[in-house]
Amino acid sequence: MAFTYPVTLDLEKRHCVVVGAGKVAARKIQTLLTQKAEVSVISPVLSMEVKAIKEPFQHIADYYRREYIKNAFLVIAATNDRQINEQIADDCQADNILVNVIDNKSKSSFTVSSYFTQGDLLIAVSTNGASPAVAKAIKRDLAEKFGAEYAVMLKILQNARQMAQETIKDEQKRRLFLQSLAEKDLLELIRTESAETAEKRVKTWLSFYWD
Repeated sequence: MAFTYPVTLDLEKRHCVVVGAGKVAARKIQTLLTQKAEVSVISPVLSMEVKAIKEPFQHIADYYRREYIKNAFLVIAATNDRQINEQIADDCQADNILVNVIDNKSKSSFTVSSYFTQGDLLIAVSTNGASPAVAKAIKRDLAEKFGAEYAVMLKILQNARQMAQETIKDEQKRRLFLQSLAEKDLLELIRTESAETAEKRVKTWLSFYWD
């Protein structure tokens, strides 16, 4: 199965379920909690890795039952029993719930790419399962190239867009301003001078387009 349609999801306050509580499950739980999801973990016992997670989650101390995934937005099947994982996947597919099976890509409806973020910048790399190690290596290379200054730049651009919407009423002029920003070397300003200098320069450029 080829996963060729990349998407990003907003998981904040979404009900996500992880079935299983081993080392792999612990990583999945931590990632979901980092995304501010509301996480339920289904497992009779928790591994030390899961117990070490500081963020709160709901623990259902039981074996998997279909009723436990009712109303879930997303499910991760991460038990050490392939047959149970496949049953979870079948139940999710029947109920139109997104599911990732850690040991069976063909039963999954989505995969999680190797990714990193710099503020609002998110870069994900996938080899469609051919080599997760290569995906991680590419991610490391990209993370070195796209440093923290990109997060700063995007924050400045986000603020500039908001100011433009408030001060430039003419849509064509607003579009020209935003396009002009894309052609400015804000990264160089941030790197060689400061974020404050870049912000002041953007405000000066904005004044040229005021109505």
